[in-house]
Amino acid sequence: MINPRPRIGLRGRLTLLYGGLILAAGALILAGIYLVVGQRLDQELGSDATEARIEALRDRAAASGDSTILLPDGTRVELDVLITQLEQDRAALRDAALTALLSQGAIVVLVVGVAAGAGGWIIAGRGLRPLDLMTATAERIARSRGPQRNLQDRIGLPVGAGAAPDDEVKRLAAAFDAMLDSLDRAFDGQRHFVANASHQLRTPLAVQRAIIELETTRPGAAPATVALGHRLLEVVETNARLIDGLLLLAESENRIEHAEPIDLAETARAAIAAVQDADTSGLALRTDLGPAPSHGDPLLLEQLIRNLVENALRYNVSGGTVTVTTKIDNGQAVIMVDNTGPVVADADLPGLLEPFRRGTRRGGVGVVAGHGLGLAVVNAIVTAHDGRLELTPRSGGGLRVAVSLAARPLTYA
Repeated sequence: MINPRPRIGLRGRLTLLYGGLILAAGALILAGIYLVVGQRLDQELGSDATEARIEALRDRAAASGDSTILLPDGTRVELDVLITQLEQDRAALRDAALTALLSQGAIVVLVVGVAAGAGGWIIAGRGLRPLDLMTATAERIARSRGPQRNLQDRIGLPVGAGAAPDDEVKRLAAAFDAMLDSLDRAFDGQRHFVANASHQLRTPLAVQRAIIELETTRPGAAPATVALGHRLLEVVETNARLIDGLLLLAESENRIEHAEPIDLAETARAAIAAVQDADTSGLALRTDLGPAPSHGDPLLLEQLIRNLVENALRYNVSGGTVTVTTKIDNGQAVIMVDNTGPVVADADLPGLLEPFRRGTRRGGVGVVAGHGLGLAVVNAIVTAHDGRLELTPRSGGGLRVAVSLAARPLTYA
């Protein structure tokens, strides 16, 4: 792929514009002076008095029959030769004066143009400084993954002596800071609302679980009551997983503060063991777990792999397969989960990462499974680990989900 030619920045374009305008204006002024001086020289060197004197000399020579003129040094010269020499000298004087004007004027215009360009570079730099600050702030926010920290960055143009003038650029910088304030408050409020609501919901769920377990284990409890209690416990567990998913989604959007050395292969084994009780009837779960050492939060990464495996099992077809692979690829620790299932269109891939985006469960179209937090949580955990998440539809149906994290060197005891 051919890299595009580097473009001149806005500061460079403004500098070229300033210098170009000064050069163009100088060139026009020099051309005007050239024309005016040329006309003036023609008037002065070819005046009526000079022409009258030449005609008088010709008349006197015709009357006397002598066509020569006595020069001050005592020599005689033909009148026609003298007139020709005078005209040549006059033309040479005119050309020399105009040439000197043009050459020296061009030097002056060039010097002024260069000085104007240098001044334009300085002025443009001062004028565009708020834009540079806005660009740097936006780039820092874009590079970061933790909205709590970097959404608090501001341009903060100086005020008082030496401050930028109150012009359009400064108002744009102030508007940019105000927008960041609004975004910071919005994200902070949303994050705290989800976290507080999830925490508050855990208490009534725990109370419900305790009451149901007490009633189902009470001596003499009717079989119908015990069966109903088990069904209610399943509902409570489902709601608990939903709340845990919301908490994980809210918390994992920040950077990982305490990463530990891990092996994705061992983490995958633990996650797969945790979902062995899931409904895998009619499905084949295959593994190819090669060493994949990395750094990260073990609990979050185990939850990531568990979500991937549960999704692959849930959104499958009867008699389908799920394959979990870990390996090192191009300096990255990679875990891939492939499953068979319905055909997934490329246009549907971005929506799979949205919270509460639900799919169809194995066993029939239109049967809703899960709360739609699986891949959203996976995406948040990958983002918190500065990793990369790729979704690729498989030919014939199903999906491949690949997570790449920074690998660490293998160590041997």
